[in-house]
Amino acid sequence: MKTTRRCAVFLLLATSAWTLPAQAKDVPPVVAAIFKSWETQFKSEPTYENLENDGAGNITITNLVANVAADGPTPGMKLTIGSIALGNVAEEATGLIDIGTATFSDTKVEISGGEGPPISVEMPRSSVEDWYVAVANDNPTPQQAFRESMSIAKKMSSGAIKFSVLEYVITADGYETTWNGDPVTGAGKFTLNVGNAIIPESAVAAMDPTGELKKLGYNELTVSAAGSGELTVGESSFGLNGNLEYAVRDMGSVKMAFGASDVPTATVVELRAAQKSGRPADLNALMPQLMNVTLGNFQLRFEDASITKKLLPMIAKKQGMEEAALVANAGAMMQIGLMQLKNQVFSDQVVGAVNAFLKDPKSFTLSFKPAAPVKVQQLMTLDPTNPGAAIDVLGVSVTAND
Repeated sequence: MKTTRRCAVFLLLATSAWTLPAQAKDVPPVVAAIFKSWETQFKSEPTYENLENDGAGNITITNLVANVAADGPTPGMKLTIGSIALGNVAEEATGLIDIGTATFSDTKVEISGGEGPPISVEMPRSSVEDWYVAVANDNPTPQQAFRESMSIAKKMSSGAIKFSVLEYVITADGYETTWNGDPVTGAGKFTLNVGNAIIPESAVAAMDPTGELKKLGYNELTVSAAGSGELTVGESSFGLNGNLEYAVRDMGSVKMAFGASDVPTATVVELRAAQKSGRPADLNALMPQLMNVTLGNFQLRFEDASITKKLLPMIAKKQGMEEAALVANAGAMMQIGLMQLKNQVFSDQVVGAVNAFLKDPKSFTLSFKPAAPVKVQQLMTLDPTNPGAAIDVLGVSVTAND
């Protein structure tokens, strides 16, 4: 999982115009600014074959190569990009640099070493529109450091993506992100879409050696992802709320909604400083501020698209039961397990939702909707031996088919 996350970050930063290299001292300010961010993120200094700057806001870099060394169980990575074309580069009065357009060709990330198998990701084409680069300050304020940690662009997109691990190849239509807000602070609304990642039958079989998915009729899987949200930024804190959805065609989708505010920007600053120096983050000094983080609504929702009806007979058979008996007894079995929560109203709600969902699988939703804002400090003072109280404070509810 850690390798996958690192690969995703590396690919997005490298191929979506979030980071660029410098090779000589006299490079355009935009290249130098982005390279500094790259070096902070990955401790890697890329090289390139050629850099052309027409002096009118257009820069082209060819044959870029960057290597990130393996670190213990974390694998190393190699990035290659055939060409990077930056257009309409201009310095803003705010101190930001606006890159009107950026186009990447023949991007490839190769991952090797560590504990996992070799992996490669190929993206023949990707592009960016109105990318606002923050020039790093040697002594930034927490808000400046927070902004420098973000990459802001009105639109980023790619063509087809190929992901290879061992002999298995997964393809995706591409991705697109949009953002609209204040370039200076980074506050604004954003969206994300990743289209149709197809996991072929051979890869599904490798992930599921017992063949359970094939028995259910899923020879290959088509996965998509989407998200949206809004970032708010204050003088010393920020807030984030958003929605994420992961869907598997003809199986179902998982949707998550979340929100939090009063998150100290100093937390991000400390995390970046720790990453830059290669040490663990020390958040002890920030603990009083972290206790004031306010938790908003949260929702986790599953929407069925046929998998439940396919699973029930299989589960019933393994339990030595008929499907009808499994559905009829599910509520009673849940009731016994929920007794330890010490909240009978909530337990009855869960049992009712489970019974309704199994009889007619459409959706199943877990929601947190506190009647009043809840801070982390308040949660820390709750009695761990009385989980029912936490359920009431957080406004936890479970519903089906709504």
